[in-house]
Amino acid sequence: MRRGVRMSDAHRLRRLFGAVAHLCQAEVDLIAAGYPELVAKLEEIGAVIDLEIAYLDTDDLSRPR
Repeated sequence: MRRGVRMSDAHRLRRLFGAVAHLCQAEVDLIAAGYPELVAKLEEIGAVIDLEIAYLDTDDLSRPR
């Protein structure tokens, strides 16, 4: 059962990195379009995602199964 939890963490980590990548692109697009107030909101969301990534134990994800 513990192994399933770790695989779930690895999947969650990949999804979080994907979300951050999409947010970065959205920030670039919003800056170009002139919406600084929306960029600030995306930065707040990105900070929350960064914290979530930091809480995941990436050391365990690098161990061979």
